[in-house]
Amino acid sequence: MRYVLCLIILVMPLTNHAQTNWDTFIQNEMQLEHIPGIAACVVKDEQIVWSGAYGYAHIEEQIPVTTSTLFTVASISKLFVATAVMQVVENGQLDLDADINTYLDYDIVNPNFPDMPITARMLLEHKSSLKDPESQMYNYQTQGDYGDDISSFIQNIITPSGNNYQAWYFSGENAPGSHQLYSNIGFTILAVMIEHITDTPYHQFVREHIFNPLCMDNTGFFFEDVDMEQVAMPYDRVDGNHVPLGYYGIALYPSALIKSNVIELSRFLIAYTGRGTIDGYQLLQESSVDQLTPYDFNADNLGWWNGTYWTFTFHAPDDEVWFHGGYMPGIRTRMNYYPDDGTGIIILTNGEGQYGWIEEQFAAEMASFTTSAPDELPCTTTSSTDIESLDIQLHPNPSLGNVHLGHSDFDRINVTDITGKAIDITPSDSNVLHFSDKGMYFVEIIKGKQRNIQRIIIQ
Repeated sequence: MRYVLCLIILVMPLTNHAQTNWDTFIQNEMQLEHIPGIAACVVKDEQIVWSGAYGYAHIEEQIPVTTSTLFTVASISKLFVATAVMQVVENGQLDLDADINTYLDYDIVNPNFPDMPITARMLLEHKSSLKDPESQMYNYQTQGDYGDDISSFIQNIITPSGNNYQAWYFSGENAPGSHQLYSNIGFTILAVMIEHITDTPYHQFVREHIFNPLCMDNTGFFFEDVDMEQVAMPYDRVDGNHVPLGYYGIALYPSALIKSNVIELSRFLIAYTGRGTIDGYQLLQESSVDQLTPYDFNADNLGWWNGTYWTFTFHAPDDEVWFHGGYMPGIRTRMNYYPDDGTGIIILTNGEGQYGWIEEQFAAEMASFTTSAPDELPCTTTSSTDIESLDIQLHPNPSLGNVHLGHSDFDRINVTDITGKAIDITPSDSNVLHFSDKGMYFVEIIKGKQRNIQRIIIQ
């Protein structure tokens, strides 16, 4: 039946793209591929121009998927690792071509090539000579969160002093830098390096430097950090039935365990389609984006995959796309970025069916999507240099009502709600802002010609 459908598309391409019924098309694909639930969006002109949600986040409880449903995005998480690495590089704290052991508390060496150092660039390019197969991720799996001590875990499995040292994780045929071998361990090592360089747990670093600035408030790595009522259950398919796999965790969380929805994840994608900037906030310098997603598709890239030879090319074989997919039990995801026109696609599912034809149809019909004013208020962000120069970080955030300024060296504080209405709040003698109502607020701190705007959630 699948081949008949493909033949129909081959001889009858969709020429009247504006008339496509996306609901019918996607639901038909879900039925053919046995996908329990799916959420997707199309990004164009640095905004979402289409989004949709179909099927069930939890079949047994009949909970439908919405655009707020949180899916584990699997290996799309690696794009956040790559982004965090480049942020540390921009701060002058990391040299991509230095021996990674410069930034670790223990040495990682391929025993078959002991004199050849491994670099961060090699890890980003999957050329470190680590060759851990996907299946190895699930040797260390648990229901619920596994934990966040990735440094000890890595030391335990790939250093000779570790109790579970696995020398075979290192290639004996391919030296560091010579060959591409996909490695989840490699990207987790990058996260460990960030921890050691910044003296900050990796998940906290990403929260502070990526999630929070991009207003990804509902996104997180661990179940304890997200609203479990919004999390989609992953499903296997056995004997024609969808079988729930439970809310499982793995040890290599930086490589695979971000949980997000299409709306929040789109802001990360838009930061790339905007060449590192979104709503005036600079997530990355343009030079860093060029290293991660160079316009020259023959150049080496860091973190993303080159779509000219990896992705489907039926509808538009000459399209160039940077992308990353996600593949875990009960999870299939996709994020595409087309640099020629700054467009993008996100597809999140909680099953193991293929999303390829949905992806291809989005790409083929990109011209039919039109931009309009966004339905939601834009996320208000602020320059990281402003925050750094003022050295002010409000806490806790989210808060139950009392927000500590942690600083008294400022001239004025302005507080507004999400509509822009001024809120009359004066800091107490202990430099605490007392909020009486739940909601989202923007706190502007002014000192001379400098200002720092931070978004506060009161729960």
